[in-house]
Formats: sequence, C-alpha cells, structure tokens
Amino acid sequence: MMKRRLLSLCLALIAITFLNACKKDKLQELSLVDLTIKLENPPGLTDIKLSDLKVTFKELNSGKESTTTNVSDGQVKISLADGSYDINLEGNITYQLDGKTITGKTRAYQSGVILKGKQQTETMKLFLYQGGSGFVIQEIFYTGTVTPEGKQYLGDKYFKIYNNSDQILYADGLVIAQSKFFTTIKQDYKPNIMADAVAVDAVIKIPGSGKEHPVAPGQSIVISEDGINHKEFNSASIDLSKSDFEMYYEDSDDVDNPQVPNMENVYSKLVPNNRGYAAYVLARFPKGSADFLSNYKYNYSYNETFDGTIYPIDESEYKIPNSWIIDAVNLSVQSEFQWIVTDPSLDMGWTFCGKVAGDKSRYGKSVKRKVLSTTAEGRQILKDTNNSTVDFEAEARPSLMQ
Repeated sequence: MMKRRLLSLCLALIAITFLNACKKDKLQELSLVDLTIKLENPPGLTDIKLSDLKVTFKELNSGKESTTTNVSDGQVKISLADGSYDINLEGNITYQLDGKTITGKTRAYQSGVILKGKQQTETMKLFLYQGGSGFVIQEIFYTGTVTPEGKQYLGDKYFKIYNNSDQILYADGLVIAQSKFFTTIKQDYKPNIMADAVAVDAVIKIPGSGKEHPVAPGQSIVISEDGINHKEFNSASIDLSKSDFEMYYEDSDDVDNPQVPNMENVYSKLVPNNRGYAAYVLARFPKGSADFLSNYKYNYSYNETFDGTIYPIDESEYKIPNSWIIDAVNLSVQSEFQWIVTDPSLDMGWTFCGKVAGDKSRYGKSVKRKVLSTTAEGRQILKDTNNSTVDFEAEARPSLMQ
C-alpha cells in the first residue's frame, strides 16, 4: 500500500514538473515585439490634427484581435506577439485646404505585416474617407447555379448597381471592370501601381450619350451575363430577361436577347470568376474608351516560382486610375485569401461565397450590400464605408432568385 502511495506521489510530481516545463517553454516561445507605426499624413493638407484614432491588429493565424488608442506625435506604439497581422486604423482628422478648415474621417490599412524580433518600425499612409453618396455596387451574383442533376450551369451571373443618393443619376458611361490580380495569389508585381490605379483584364461600359439611362434615388439597374429567362433551361436558375443590360460577345458562342441592350465591350471579355478570386470596380472614364485604350496600358513583371525554380514573367494589361473609380469590391474565398488587390482607399476589406477552394455550397449565392437605414419616404440607404468585409452580406441569397 505504501509503495502504491509513493508511486502515485512520484507520478504526480513528475506531471507537475512536466507541466511547469511546458509552461516555461511556451513563455519562452511567446516573443513580444515593441511595434512603432509612423503615420504619414495625406498629401496637400496643412495644419493637420488627428483625434479619436483607433488601431486594430488582427493576427492572421490565430484570428486574435488587439486594439489601441495609444497615438501621439503621429506615432502608434504597442507590444504584440510575433506573427502576421492586418492593421486597420480609423479616426477623425481636421485640416486646412484652400484656406478652409475641414473636419472629416481618416483611415489607413496594411495587410500581412510580419512582426518578429524585439523592436520594429512600420509606416502607414493615412487617407481621407468620405462615405459614398452616388452609385454603388449593390450585389454581385458570380457563383452561378447548378441544374437539378448537379451539373454546373453557365450564363446566369449578374451585377446590380444602385443609386444610393437622393437625386436622379445617369448610368450612361458607367464602367465595370474585373481585376487582373487575384486576392488568392500574392505576387510582387513591379511596378506596384495600387496606390494610383487598379490593374484590370476585362472592361465593359454602359452605352449612352449622357442622359439616356436615368436611375431614380433608391433604384437599381441589372447587368446580366445573358439577359434571358434561364429558368427555361435550369429550374434552379434565374429569370434575367428583364435585365437593363447584358454582356454580349459576337465572336463567341453567346446568347443575344434583342430585347435587352448590350453593354459596350471596351477590353477583352468580362466573365465573372465563379469562385470569387477577383475584385470588381465601378468607374467612369473622363475622356472615353479610345483614350483609355491608347494611354492606360500597364506593363508589369513578377517572378513565378515552380518546383524551386524562379521564372521571370513579363505581362501587359490595362489600368484604371483610382481617381476614376466610384466603388470597388474585393472578392475571395475564406481559406484562400492573401491580400486585397485595390488601394485601401477604395476598399479596405473583402467578402466571399465559399469557405474553401472548390466549395460546392457557393453555387446559388451572392454577395449583397447591407442596408444602413431607411428614410421616411421608404428609400433604403445602403452601407458604404469602403470596407467590403462590413458593408456586404457574404453568401447571401440572390435578390433575383425566386
């Protein structure tokens, strides 16, 4: 009996010693980094004063979030465990511009910042933020549908563009473009133009001379891949025969409904990626499509690594200046996301349909902008903070699906 008690006591002491050793190892593994972030003010402004700044740090591996309001003399200071972080700053800004004192909102965003070592210094560029009050991308149905037999069905994707203002706006000349770069593949593209423009590989435009396509406040227009009643071919699909516009490409096996006006094809063929790897922008060209194709070529290079071998790649596409862009939405897949492919001033977040690559449950779902409020007259005001993560309902039921 005594031997058993001694054995149990010894085992207990060994267990306690082992647990304490594990705790010490974990404490040794946990390395804190003293991080300093230098804030770079927006250019062209004077007498800048910042207030009510809040900085959020999200560790990408654990999902843990930390926040601080410790900002002084244009610097943020915080101690964080080493790891990879997305950093998001929001606050108020007062500044002088053209002799006037202006108060507004400011933001900054940086993705995939790797913290290691004892001390580290980063720089973040502040930009001004003004909530949208014009056209916004209301919904993107990009996943498509499947037939009752389980086969993938093509042609029933669509975009909805919404007038989020309180006055009539004209859709003539609105441009929709698909990003060249994927949110699921991060490369060191050179030159990196994201601070000034978005690289695109397909561009379409609403026709019209300027005031042919009015959109009333609180109303939307639908731009479909094929403007037909898809339910005649797939009972699980959508009737898009009443679309305002459709995409049509003469040199391909495409459907053209003469009752639905065609979009103008500016560059290449816009076929929405049904996994949601790209970003989409809504824009206007101030000088027309011909000027765009003549003057906005984007030549870039990057290194592709395959089986340990590096292959230099040179490619060419087009770029849309950020100043032309009205709205932007980054799409991705939860398990595959690596970075946003627009400047944070256009979109600081991303939304999705599908949690893993090849997720078959994504079919028949869309991303849909949330309603912020409703006016006394019943007009909905949609949420537009230039952050698709909070502005959109992910994996929503498409609004046109019955």
